[in-house]
Amino acid sequence: MRLTLPCAAVRAATRLLVAPALSPRLPTPVSRALVDLQGRLLPVPRGTRSTSSSLGGRPSVRVSVPGSRDDRPVLFLHGGGYVVGSPASHRSLGAWLAEATGGTVHLLDYRLAPEHPYPAGLDDAERAFRALLDAGYSPQRIALAGDSAGGGLAVALLLRLRAAGLPLPGSVGLISPWLDLDLTDPAIARNTGRDAMLGPGLLRAGKRSYLRGGEAVDPELRPLEADLSGLPPLHVVAGADEVLVGDADRLVERVRAAGGAVTYTRAEGMWHDHVLEAGLLGRAHADLRELGAAIRHDQAERRVRVAVVGAGFGGIGMGVALREDDLADVTVLEKAPQVGGVWRDNTYPGAACDVPSNLYSYSFAPGDWSRRFAPQPDILRYLRTVAADHDLERDIRLCTEVTGATWDDDAAVWRIRTSGGDLEAEALVAACGQLSHPATPDLPGVERFPGPVFHSARWDDTVDLKGKRIAVVGTGASAIQFVPAIAPDAEQVTVFQRSAPYVIPKPDRPYGPRAFSLRFRAWHRTARTFWAGFFEFGALGFTAIRPFASAFGLLHRAQLRLQIPDAGLRERIAPDYPVGCKRVLISSDWFRALARPNVDVVTEKISEVTEEGVVAADGTLHRADVIIFGTGFRTQDFLAPMQVVGREGRELSAEWREGARAHLGITVPGFPNLFLLYGPNTNVGSGSIVHMLECQIRYAREGIRRLATGTRSLEVRPDAATAYDTEMQSRLTDSVWTECVSWYRTDSGRITNNWPGTMLEYRRRTSALDEGEYVTT
Repeated sequence: MRLTLPCAAVRAATRLLVAPALSPRLPTPVSRALVDLQGRLLPVPRGTRSTSSSLGGRPSVRVSVPGSRDDRPVLFLHGGGYVVGSPASHRSLGAWLAEATGGTVHLLDYRLAPEHPYPAGLDDAERAFRALLDAGYSPQRIALAGDSAGGGLAVALLLRLRAAGLPLPGSVGLISPWLDLDLTDPAIARNTGRDAMLGPGLLRAGKRSYLRGGEAVDPELRPLEADLSGLPPLHVVAGADEVLVGDADRLVERVRAAGGAVTYTRAEGMWHDHVLEAGLLGRAHADLRELGAAIRHDQAERRVRVAVVGAGFGGIGMGVALREDDLADVTVLEKAPQVGGVWRDNTYPGAACDVPSNLYSYSFAPGDWSRRFAPQPDILRYLRTVAADHDLERDIRLCTEVTGATWDDDAAVWRIRTSGGDLEAEALVAACGQLSHPATPDLPGVERFPGPVFHSARWDDTVDLKGKRIAVVGTGASAIQFVPAIAPDAEQVTVFQRSAPYVIPKPDRPYGPRAFSLRFRAWHRTARTFWAGFFEFGALGFTAIRPFASAFGLLHRAQLRLQIPDAGLRERIAPDYPVGCKRVLISSDWFRALARPNVDVVTEKISEVTEEGVVAADGTLHRADVIIFGTGFRTQDFLAPMQVVGREGRELSAEWREGARAHLGITVPGFPNLFLLYGPNTNVGSGSIVHMLECQIRYAREGIRRLATGTRSLEVRPDAATAYDTEMQSRLTDSVWTECVSWYRTDSGRITNNWPGTMLEYRRRTSALDEGEYVTT
């Protein structure tokens, strides 16, 4: 699990705890024990597995995380001045590197000085690399990496392999490499005192031990003077304040001069080997992710063409993730003239999120918010900013509607038809959402009504509602926001209620610049964790622990009694179904709006619409100048109107005739290389869909990584998909959602929209793509 601590705190901890453990004044056994202990205390990603192994006759530790590929090994040579360090001290770095590269990291326990001086450690590294080759790994798919002294070993190993005529690894990652054993670079003196971890004393002591007091004469020990042409791509990370930054600077300069491929991250304000603290320091984590993405890119066998349909939260998040990997050529297809999805389309007065901004945002982009519950303009601006900040705008084709996609099995591509022409892609990601197609009831006579008629998701800003008689059809999540906003200026608002919602208070408040800075920058993760826990409580109340939901019922009734003094009105707007069976709404203004003298609630069904207004089933005419539908969306039409045809001419809407279903809500048998975002059974009755989307994006990205590394097609096995669907429907029968009619269910009663567990469970189940559940070619 990764924490994010202030840079100053990590710097101070490094100076107070890590640097003393490396002091040459300490006995070597004591220093080794302290360094190993500190390494064991560093956090690792969830699901990290460490297995004792051996490579080339030396002990090693194989580190993997969910999703790690065994066929993408990373041979890692740890740092420690050739005297200290071990797989234990570098387990955390190895685990974060495994997550960043998608491969399996092998931490080699090479022999250390002074007991085993040069060339013992280098000999061990060579034998380990040969062992990977002998095991059948393609050299292109092997990465070599090392930090500090391990970085020096890595470069020396490259020179030795090249001299022996052996294959070279496909990629090399170097973190703060120590390359100049003569210690001549001016940065050593310049940055002494600025470097929080390392000083010249340890370097001098390490050199004496490694060379037995001699000088670096062998060419393997002087890589900065060697011929550096013909090497595999090198990716270098160093801190600008570290004493060894000059070594990294000169290496990069020499490789470029030799015509080699090299990238360089020179982190301002960072100290030696800062990437070791990737589990604690945001900058370290970002630098390691960039290094991992570069290694992954080198190991890829091809660039995958990916078409993403939709530029809302799902499509933008997917595009950002794929750009980070740099394994794919991404095209985001958006039918509208701008990005934003539902937050572009829903511009009605009062439009805002009913999930706090801390949780309703990407984990990698906290955002700037004006309120705890962000209004629509904030969210739309946020999505545009994320797309711009990650240079995604050039990959988005606006005003391009996808009309169909057909799988070509011979070519293993999707042939996609759009309003702007046809295109091909190896992978298709549908990020259309569940709330994109407004549901408008077919009311008899509505075509005769002379005034404006529109749905809340297609708000007509040209209509002036001041002084108007407004008929509002529906009492869903949109209506409870726009009715309080328009009621004060209207002559009369008549709300036609088919089913009364449960409404709990909305603990909203504005954020000022200072509050934003403190809360969202320093405490964003704390607030995100709190709200996640709050909504997980609700999710359990709707599914596994039903009594938990009673708390929402108590809040609803308390607010109803406080804000509606009229007992008759309270009775009319009291829900007649268990709390949570339909979406629980959040508002502190809805009941106050209904209590206004110019607002009326009609519970009779609508019989027809006339030129004068809306007629209820009891014959009463409710005069109106404007009719607004707050009737939600066609949530069962997951990909409509797009026609998707898979293997053997199978059409997806036909496959879903009895209700949509997908493995983990993401993949469907018979439709290779197709990934759904916000697909069947992924909606949360309580929680943040953005959290769910990030889980799906991570899972889909894992599938696309498989395609980049040689897999031609990836298709979920029918038995795996059936077993998952059977489990979902069995669990859903015990949920509160079976006890009423709602948009979560089909006409036959099948629940196709909701996830029957917690967000935490979904994250765990989508943390890795299980290849045993898939057929690959």
